[in-house]
Amino acid sequence: MTKNEIMKEGYLGIDVSKGYADFALISSNKKNLEEVFQLDDNQYGHVKLLELISKFRKKHDLKVINAVLESTGGYENNWLSYLKNEGPWEALHVARVNPLGVKHDSHASMERTITDATSARRIAIYAINHPEKINWESSASDKMSALRSLYKYIQTKVKQKVQLQNQLEKLVYSAFPELLNFMYEQPPKWLLSVLQEYPTAKAMREAKFEDLLKIKGIGQEKAKMLLNKAEQSISWTKEDSLRLIISGYASDILQLTQQVEKLKNTLEKEKELTAEIDLLISFPGIGKYSAVGLMIEIENIDRFKNVKKIASFFGVHPKLKQSGDKMAGFRMSKQGSPEVRGILYMVAKSAIVYNPHIRLIYDKLREKGMGYNQTMGVLMHKILRIIYGMLKSKSFYDSGYDLTQQQRTLLYTKKQAEKTNNVDKNSKNRYQKMDNEAPISRRQLKKRKERLTSPGS
Repeated sequence: MTKNEIMKEGYLGIDVSKGYADFALISSNKKNLEEVFQLDDNQYGHVKLLELISKFRKKHDLKVINAVLESTGGYENNWLSYLKNEGPWEALHVARVNPLGVKHDSHASMERTITDATSARRIAIYAINHPEKINWESSASDKMSALRSLYKYIQTKVKQKVQLQNQLEKLVYSAFPELLNFMYEQPPKWLLSVLQEYPTAKAMREAKFEDLLKIKGIGQEKAKMLLNKAEQSISWTKEDSLRLIISGYASDILQLTQQVEKLKNTLEKEKELTAEIDLLISFPGIGKYSAVGLMIEIENIDRFKNVKKIASFFGVHPKLKQSGDKMAGFRMSKQGSPEVRGILYMVAKSAIVYNPHIRLIYDKLREKGMGYNQTMGVLMHKILRIIYGMLKSKSFYDSGYDLTQQQRTLLYTKKQAEKTNNVDKNSKNRYQKMDNEAPISRRQLKKRKERLTSPGS
């Protein structure tokens, strides 16, 4: 490749901060083409950026400028949208990159000084060093970005609702503790409606039977039960302020519940994800809303070359820490999107109940003595692998197929074990047989003896 050919492509690293951004333009061979400059995140700054991009293309004879922004929790969206919608597509490519990847790439180069200027340049260098990790934005990703914002908005509402429910539960403990049995998971709508009108045991004792029947979801049996619990209640609090607070909390939770349901229905009807959602909900344990959340984060399954890539991207892969004879064991890495891990955890809980195949795996692991949290981590990893296979092959869930794959893996492992001896050509000890007379630790000696007596040794 000639020098002229290398210079045909430029990389614009954009380090975004709240209200402004720093820009560094370098060539494909990592030479600075322009001094780092800064623009504000407003109309003038956006227009000026396109003017400069056009100017730099002519000045340095660049065929394409690859603009790369680091994800900063949403501050990059204005720049990204403007460049995608207003920029010259034939001469400008735009991508968003993971800041963790940029950080690791920077550490590998052993750079010590970190400023906005150097950060912008490092973002551009990362795009040059790892072209396989760059996903250039398209109109489809614009759509997914909007759906992601809606999904996060719903999650914010859900968190608010949970916080209010926790506060309500504490107050009900003092005002009407006999109703707590209905509030351990999620208070039903009929109970919230009751607490709006009769927030304390004292208020319920003053209620009329026919008035209770007017509340939606309250029949004669529930009305009798509520009046009976009020008569037997241990609470005799009379504070008017407590009644107002409980009634207010119940009203707010009902309102949030209605908002969340409406927003979820809107998201679940999104036609952009229909095909993938139909595949995912064929897995017993994945509901429609969970399927939408997973697809919003996955975006396009083809951007993951294999199942290890997607497991690593979302941080559910096992991470081993070992040094010499010390073994910390396997732990979930928890790198990447926490949203996906949250969804997978809830899916795993549901699958244990509704999916016999996953329940079987759960029971086997628990019987072996594995702890609950560790078992859930294994199931989350397993479910993500199944999801990857379903989306990649565009096929519905088939537990039989997964069992067949497991048998193949076990057969392969058995054959590999049969080939193994003290000097396996693929092992660390391929150049020397293990010698128990070597000055090794007790732990290492024990490991070597176990290996020598294991099947296939």
